Amino acid sequence: MISLGFISAQAGKLGLINQKGSVMSYKTKIAAVAVSLVAAGGLALAAAPVHADPSHVGVTHNTQGEAGYYANSNGQTRFRYVQAQVGVTNGIKNLNGSGPLNPGALGVELCNPNTDYSIQLGVLWTGSQFEVQYGHGLLGAPIGGNDPCIQSGLVNGITGHLHFLNTFTPVTGDQLTFAIYYNPRSHWVTVNACDLTQDVCRTTSFNDGYQNLYEFGIGAVSNANVLTAPANNFLASFSHTAANYYSATHGWNSIYVPGHWNLKRSDFVNSSDQVVMSSNGSLDGGGHSFGMFNGSTSS
Repeated sequence: MISLGFISAQAGKLGLINQKGSVMSYKTKIAAVAVSLVAAGGLALAAAPVHADPSHVGVTHNTQGEAGYYANSNGQTRFRYVQAQVGVTNGIKNLNGSGPLNPGALGVELCNPNTDYSIQLGVLWTGSQFEVQYGHGLLGAPIGGNDPCIQSGLVNGITGHLHFLNTFTPVTGDQLTFAIYYNPRSHWVTVNACDLTQDVCRTTSFNDGYQNLYEFGIGAVSNANVLTAPANNFLASFSHTAANYYSATHGWNSIYVPGHWNLKRSDFVNSSDQVVMSSNGSLDGGGHSFGMFNGSTSS
């Protein structure tokens, strides 16, 4: 993963939206996150460690939708913000076992499981290049199970599902940041993506009216998977993960905040209930980083 010293965004470049709703430069935000991580015991920005998740992180199994981490507090907590940093790897080209013929992406999401409304932002492989894309609207068919936010795939299905955001083209090895911010008062949504390696950011905003976003997710999203082997192959590393809720007065710089929401892990499984895509319990104790691993199409 990239070191903090590598981040060379100049003062005044496009910024992320912080968790209070004001603009904050990404360089400043990363520095603030770094301070909090050091205070929490430090974070190695190399490969995400593989160990048991923090206590009380539940696990769900799904055959499509999201693999990674999410929170759904059963209508008690509404989320306005989610962010993550991820490194672009060649593994993304075959994320779900069949490449661009069965689209999937790595990124972040805010969602309402009661209405199937979702906002998604991430990186995907088109068959010829990586692209950063976003989507907002209803999740595409097939709508999955009791929690469509993690049991369904991309917004509006696998064709025409996302909007092209970047005028830059990520390449293998680039470090990307993603952030989605929903303003509960104005109902405007801002999505922000940066390529730290190329030192460029892009932002767009839209308004879909008032939303109850009861869920956030970070990880891989796919409409289906055809993986058959265990999740032993490294896919990508996520870092600087964070989320926040509507009434919060300060940022947590973490996705593991058990006093405010219940974090869960979602794994992809095949027809034999074998885990084929997962973080393998690699979330660090502070809820800042994890790795994703997937299987192959042969046992």
